Amino acid sequence: MSAGVTALRGDGRSGTAKIRSMCSIVPIGGCDTYRTPALSTADAQWFQEHGFATVQSLVVFQHDGRVRSDVSDTITCRNMTCRQVMLRPQRQLLADVLTIDAESFPTPWNLSGQTLRHACRATSEHRILIAYSAPDTSPLGYAIVGRVGMHAYLQRLAVSPAQRRRGAAKRLVHDAARWAATRGATTMLVNTEPANDAARALYRTLEFVLLPDLLVVMERAVHSTEGTHQ
Repeated sequence: MSAGVTALRGDGRSGTAKIRSMCSIVPIGGCDTYRTPALSTADAQWFQEHGFATVQSLVVFQHDGRVRSDVSDTITCRNMTCRQVMLRPQRQLLADVLTIDAESFPTPWNLSGQTLRHACRATSEHRILIAYSAPDTSPLGYAIVGRVGMHAYLQRLAVSPAQRRRGAAKRLVHDAARWAATRGATTMLVNTEPANDAARALYRTLEFVLLPDLLVVMERAVHSTEGTHQ
């Protein structure tokens, strides 16, 4: 089970400042590449004019109100900030999270420590939720949830392939929605690839609604000379 970074509202800055604030930098083919978050059609046009090309299309699901609570009681979620996960005593936990991410997302879409941090900083506040079947066991999966105003964004959802169909994904989505609701969010948004049938089925089961508009992820080499006008 996997889902990707959700689109955020456009940055009000322009030129290089906007690119640096909104994009993560990922190494692809030996070159550093700017990668946008998932963008609306309107935001994508600005990046296209600055030399970016579309590399992924995504469908968007939305949920209003409370997410269904019929989730497994045998799975619990640990609630942490990115800073806590990055602390030296948590090195094994960080390694476990990144392993689950790599098992769920093919290169170059899997996260590194740097891009994990970037995803968490994309919203005004966030939490990393880590699912366990019992204390002192390896994580089953994890999620990143962020909030901006009354909108929550399920920015990442991944469950280890060996641990799927046990209810971990439902628990992570439920606990992410509950965390966001306690902070005033009334709507949750998440995106996934159109061909990700497992993720689409999960969100339909949890009564998310498919929105009509697609989002896109765009990339451009960091040192590109195209579209550099400000």
